[in-house]
Amino acid sequence: MDSELFIKNYLHPSSDGLDRQFTLPLPDDGFVKNGEFIVQSNCSSTYSTNIITRYEHPDGVRLVEVYKSSQNMDSGKFVRLVGTMALLKKGYPFLFLDAAVTNINMQTGEEADMGTRLALHMPQAEEGGRQALMEFLSRQADAAGLNWGTVVIEALPPFWGPLWHVRCAGLARDVIEKVRGCAWDAYRDYCTRSAADDDFDYLPVQQQMVIKNAKAEYGQFQRMGLSVPVEVQAAFFSVLCVTA
Repeated sequence: MDSELFIKNYLHPSSDGLDRQFTLPLPDDGFVKNGEFIVQSNCSSTYSTNIITRYEHPDGVRLVEVYKSSQNMDSGKFVRLVGTMALLKKGYPFLFLDAAVTNINMQTGEEADMGTRLALHMPQAEEGGRQALMEFLSRQADAAGLNWGTVVIEALPPFWGPLWHVRCAGLARDVIEKVRGCAWDAYRDYCTRSAADDDFDYLPVQQQMVIKNAKAEYGQFQRMGLSVPVEVQAAFFSVLCVTA
């Protein structure tokens, strides 16, 4: 092996490949970017590419934002995350907003018309605060004319609580942007009304997502005709819910 060629050419940074015309404005102008992560896999006919960016806000809230595409290059089936967010202020629970656009029927795994699904959840929150946050969201959704609902996922642990969701036909970019802003406003309101817990234990959420949810989503992707390894899902979740 030529040493000079090795030194010059061994490994070069790859571009993220993300067309910025599809990205969304951040929910507040105060966020400052301080890290970017790229996780990608190619398994069977499926490419799964995750572009994950971390931001910090002067008021102490960290935002992790995700643009992701998991697509079977033969069938054309895909699940894409368009501006998924995790918000965290130390001493308070996480707030997660999943923003997914897919052309797959999630129940049957068959190809379907493209649709947008948003789900917001705040695991480990005390019940009164979580309820107030969801009521805050619901009022804003009503004002925007959005159809929303809540659901409890039985497979998730009790501390996870219900998911607040909005569903739309097609690529509902404007709805995603609106709900992202609502989520930011609701989380700031929650943190203002609640006292911080300096000993908050985030480990239950991290273990659930990195170990259990990664395995569950691997199985769900398989049923939809997509092959996204557990390792890639675990890496994605570990970046999403880190607290350091």
